[in-house]
Amino acid sequence: RLLFLPDHESLKVKKIFNKKDFIDNHLLFLGTNNRGGMLRASLRQGCLYSKYDALLAANFNRDFPEDRWILLTRCRAWVVFQGYSHEIGQDSLLSFNFEYNSRGLWRYKVPTGRGEYIYLRILIKMLPNENAVDIFYYREKSEKDKNMLSDHLPVRIIIRPDIESRNFHETTKAYSGPEHTFLSSISTKAKGFNFEPDSVHKLYMKISEGGFINEPEWHYMVHRSDEASRGLDPDSDLFSPGYFSIDLEGGKKALLIARVRPPKKNIFSDIEGDFLFQEELEDDDPATAMQQAVEQYLVKRGDFTTVIAGYPWFLDWGRDSIIFSRGLIEAGKLIEAGAILKQFAAFEEGGTLPNMIRGADAKNRDTSDAPLWFFAACADLIKKDDSALFLETICNHRTIKETLNSMGKSLMEGTFNGIGMDEASGLLFSPSHFTWMDTNYPAGTPRQGYPIEIQALWFFALSFLAEIDPSGFEWRKIAEKTRSSTQQLFYIEEKKYLADCLHTNLQKPAAGAAIDDALRPNQLFAITMGLIKDMKICTGILGACQELLVPGAIRSLGDRPVHYPLIIEKDGLPLNNPFNPYQGRYAGNEDTKRKPAYHNGTAWTWVFPSFCEAWAKIYGNIGCKTALAWLASSIGLINEGCVGHIPEILDGDSPHIHRGCDAQAWGDSEFLRVWLKLKAKLN
Repeated sequence: RLLFLPDHESLKVKKIFNKKDFIDNHLLFLGTNNRGGMLRASLRQGCLYSKYDALLAANFNRDFPEDRWILLTRCRAWVVFQGYSHEIGQDSLLSFNFEYNSRGLWRYKVPTGRGEYIYLRILIKMLPNENAVDIFYYREKSEKDKNMLSDHLPVRIIIRPDIESRNFHETTKAYSGPEHTFLSSISTKAKGFNFEPDSVHKLYMKISEGGFINEPEWHYMVHRSDEASRGLDPDSDLFSPGYFSIDLEGGKKALLIARVRPPKKNIFSDIEGDFLFQEELEDDDPATAMQQAVEQYLVKRGDFTTVIAGYPWFLDWGRDSIIFSRGLIEAGKLIEAGAILKQFAAFEEGGTLPNMIRGADAKNRDTSDAPLWFFAACADLIKKDDSALFLETICNHRTIKETLNSMGKSLMEGTFNGIGMDEASGLLFSPSHFTWMDTNYPAGTPRQGYPIEIQALWFFALSFLAEIDPSGFEWRKIAEKTRSSTQQLFYIEEKKYLADCLHTNLQKPAAGAAIDDALRPNQLFAITMGLIKDMKICTGILGACQELLVPGAIRSLGDRPVHYPLIIEKDGLPLNNPFNPYQGRYAGNEDTKRKPAYHNGTAWTWVFPSFCEAWAKIYGNIGCKTALAWLASSIGLINEGCVGHIPEILDGDSPHIHRGCDAQAWGDSEFLRVWLKLKAKLN
């Protein structure tokens, strides 16, 4: 495909989608509650493509993100009038619009027989800070349209909820127990039902109008095409305890609620005041849209804040949270960013930060880049705030400045998890699978030794320490040694770009390491972090990395032969061609297909803005317009897939299908950070 770069000033983030959009794309709507819970619904309401599709996937821990537990999967619905029944589905869907406060509004034109129809709106919203979803049904007035059913004639709306009780990574199999236990876990009421499959996970549903009819049924072998494409079990079973029945005249509305705690007695007292039917929404400019989008990833963790790395399946991660905070800072959300950085300052131990956080467990420290990104984020914050006061903030009995100083010295001397500096070169050693290219079992990109982006971040950390620590410690001298060694050891003259990694074992000197000549985008950080300033090298890096570009993303590996072989094996069997390891499609079995492709050709959205940032940094204001045009290609991704958000990854090969998480935190935040920087530079 050939993409003509757009005029960045004319592009908008879509908030309104019409029938053609549904036909051309599989679109999703995301709602979050800032507690780790999630609402993930196809715009083809009622259709299920993934086991992660759910109207209510709750996080039951009120203190921090721990899990998502799916209770309400979907609601199927029908309009019934004088014996004629029509399912409310894609064939009658006219439009959809959404807001970033987790509200999605569907509008339908539903036939009622005899050539007449009604307009029906369904608004679904996830409530902030609660594991709760509201679903409103509103029948519009006829407004004297001769083809519409008269307002005084009520239609019956039948709503059948399909429920489960499972961890969001699992599937429901009726024969394994639920076929017997789910039915006995239901207690019906006149207006709804209670579902209490165990002492922790409970669902309460209730309707404001009409009533609930007890009529249980199972829907077996519901096929999920996304799981089939991933080589996973694609079929699961859904249980429906009965259905809600509402009679609606024109201009009337009803509210269906889903809660994990018993609803209050007066919960329906203010339906009129709570429900907003927007007649008109306008599409947003990218900066406005993405400043709202990033809010959906923020979650409370005790007294501080962390970040859900991506929906639907991630929780909070170290490097993702810290990188994400840089976008918040550029957008002026300094309080939110500061809360994230304070949390990770409190997590710091011996120069290390958490990699993956599992509930309250932050012991996984398998990351060499998270501590280094922490320096970059702190530098961004005090520059944006035009004050160093943040560095005097006390976390875990130390100031932020003391924490940074301690981290720098620990990284030099060697951390308990194996990170350490090579004294001869000033370069920083990283154990296998400690960078963002961390695929393991099978080992997709080991990168043990001296990865290029680790050196860029290390140089930045040293330079920042030299600015804030007047103690006389030789931070600046070590930084210059790192710069000199990088230029000497990483630059490959015949290829005009930097080696991706100097491979070696057990912190052996960088000078004797094996040079990895794979073309990867990690070298861009050598420009953005100020490590490489030689114009010849910088222009060579940018020229080579253009080969990796796809619309809105950058491929993790060039499609070209390599001299340094990348061997990927599982159970002794080869999974790739070591001398041409590029794999451009991320699909199939996880261990044999997806993991080998994940960082070896798959295109990533979060790194792409750094290419644009590097381009503008090298080529100045003239290059800034080109960089914005490139970056604007991301808006196509925002308007597809999970509407309003940027996906985690794309296939490296055309047509660059969206893969991975539908909505990725650092994809959104890095786009926002660089977009704002480039726009400011132009102005």
